[in-house]
Amino acid sequence: MTTWHYIAVADLSPGETMWSIVFPDFAGVTSAASAFADVPQQARDALATAVEDMIAEGEDLPPPIEEGRQAEPDRDEFHNPRYIVVPVEVPDNLTRINVSIDRSLLKRIDDAAARCGMTRSGFLAEGARKLLRASSDQGEVPKG
Repeated sequence: MTTWHYIAVADLSPGETMWSIVFPDFAGVTSAASAFADVPQQARDALATAVEDMIAEGEDLPPPIEEGRQAEPDRDEFHNPRYIVVPVEVPDNLTRINVSIDRSLLKRIDDAAARCGMTRSGFLAEGARKLLRASSDQGEVPKG
């Protein structure tokens, strides 16, 4: 895993009690926090979810701040913005693949992944890791 960093903007509008959190590089990704002390964790959770979803869908991630380019927030949108650098773990060497699988098995996988709070890709990868660990422990791949 590699850690990338993105900018989040937290803002507390007049008359509001919740801090709003947006990511200039991720259109539509938002979060909120009741206290400023909670903003960093809420931002990390929102960004991690967005990145996982984009990876699962095969979408390219925006360049992180390490690459020297990021979207500039429209300062007129905010009352009193606070800028936060948010870390997110990004898998190394992601490769998109196409697989064929029985439709009913795919539905079971999707249902189980949702119950675990995982993406389909994450669920399948974790299952493969477990089988690979078991095969190295037993000297062969378990047959199912």
